[in-house]
Amino acid sequence: MEEKNLLDALAQVKRIGGLLNEALDFSKQIAEAIDRNDQVAVEMLVHMRQEPIDKMEAAEQALQEQTEAMPTPEDAARLNSLLKGSGEPPLTPFEQTLTDQAAANRRRLQQILELDKRLNQRMAREKSVYQ
Repeated sequence: MEEKNLLDALAQVKRIGGLLNEALDFSKQIAEAIDRNDQVAVEMLVHMRQEPIDKMEAAEQALQEQTEAMPTPEDAARLNSLLKGSGEPPLTPFEQTLTDQAAANRRRLQQILELDKRLNQRMAREKSVYQ
């Protein structure tokens, strides 16, 4: 796989990482607003959090399109494997960096999902989607 393809993928993965951090920050602010019983702030922050989520979806789509546009099916499979952290281990420093960032993104997403689950349960109580 060409280094340029790895760098392009790494740029998207890092962008996603930044957006995940932004979404996590908004989620923490939502938790604080819930603690203060500030419904107006909660609604405002939920709407504000949607922007990084939308940008993340666009970056994920761009990454998927990049994977599909790889020169060979083997390169596409290799990139997909590196992004998912499955298959063969990274062979180059660029592959290692890409794999590390993708793993950090998965961990951050898991943090967001766990926090959102708790927030939903606190706000919706018995009507929570997580019941």
